[in-house]
Amino acid sequence: MTKSNPSAFLSLIFKGVKFSVLLISFSVIFWQCVSPPDYLGGDLLPSDDVFRVKTDTSFQLSAYTTNYDSINTAGFGTAVVGETFDPIFGKSRASFLTQVLLPSANFSWGTNPTIDSAYLYLQLSDQLGDEPIYFGVYELVDSIATGIAYNGLNSVDHLVGTTEIGATLLPYTGEDKVLKIPIDPQWINTRLIEAAQADTTIMATQEDFLKHLPGIYVAPKNTFATYAKGMYYFDYTSTSSTLNIYYSNDDQDEDATTSLTFSLLFSTNASARFNHYKHDPSVADPQLGVTFNSPESEQDSVFYIKGLGASRGMIVLDDLSNWASEMPLAINRAELQIELEDHDGMPADSLLKQLTLYTIEDDRKVDLLDKRINEETFGGIYSKSKKYYTFNITYHLQALLKDAETENIIYVEPRNASIRADGAVLRSGIHSSKMKLIITYTKF
Repeated sequence: MTKSNPSAFLSLIFKGVKFSVLLISFSVIFWQCVSPPDYLGGDLLPSDDVFRVKTDTSFQLSAYTTNYDSINTAGFGTAVVGETFDPIFGKSRASFLTQVLLPSANFSWGTNPTIDSAYLYLQLSDQLGDEPIYFGVYELVDSIATGIAYNGLNSVDHLVGTTEIGATLLPYTGEDKVLKIPIDPQWINTRLIEAAQADTTIMATQEDFLKHLPGIYVAPKNTFATYAKGMYYFDYTSTSSTLNIYYSNDDQDEDATTSLTFSLLFSTNASARFNHYKHDPSVADPQLGVTFNSPESEQDSVFYIKGLGASRGMIVLDDLSNWASEMPLAINRAELQIELEDHDGMPADSLLKQLTLYTIEDDRKVDLLDKRINEETFGGIYSKSKKYYTFNITYHLQALLKDAETENIIYVEPRNASIRADGAVLRSGIHSSKMKLIITYTKF
């Protein structure tokens, strides 16, 4: 009878356990080394292709801050009026010009009309900041037209008269959701009633009326002396946005207790209009202010973007030619990550929620192919947990690699930059935590 040896038995078990642990550990490490990157469709690849799928984060990028030559603000749905003043971007002021239209042709004021009051109403839809703004209204002295791409950065001095025809009596902060601007009754009487009595064709057609009254201009009257934000966005399409004239005449019933109302209208289809913006970065803090540069100059560690045509980013895909020389290869996914800089000069309430990318062809903005194919997966929304914006530019990069002579520049700006005044400071290609392009690809 053979006696059992507990020590020897435990030693064999221990050796077996050590071997199993080593085998499992080796398997995990080996799988991590050859595991395909995490991208859509990666699990559908044949097993032989798994070892040809790679991920690269070394793609060289550079980013610069550039001016806008123009920004088309014609035919807006949101009228922008106000001012922002901060240590990074300086001052930005917004105003708008628009036609006002007759509700119907051949309107008559009746016998002995008398103006009781007149108001311009604008329906508030959103705001940036709540600093008080005084609004002024002025008559246009020259015509504007539909179908024209008005550059919102051009001077409007030749279109706007100097005489104020209306103004707010109290500062506006957005508390009242409908802005109410009193219009001078004497101006109404002279320009509309007396003029129509002298020339009956003024009210005959829309065309005749616009020749007589080309439109109005609405602008902030005051300017900030210290850093502040008071930018207001008005819903031009709302039925609450109108110019109402309240009057009475001899044709009314003798016991009438309310005024007659004549409304000059905004029409989203027929009214010519455009927003106007003016920027002054020279008044920013010299230590914090925006720095404009270009690929011909030195790259800064950050770049600056701000809506209303203040500044935009230019991203250069510096490594494009190097990657093109490696063709043929298939881009499974190209993810552009742009990190937000923690900048002392940026107020916490001015975070940009979403960016957009585009190229420029023949002086036109062109959306990236990825956005045109599927806007939902294109990205650009800020992640608070990760503190960066992410874009999927897979199709765009693949197209560029097939044609190495294609422009390697992408522009970045706030989404809805033509009507939003928000800004941001972003990290460039030489920042210690720089923007990056993560490429998952298959080499053939």
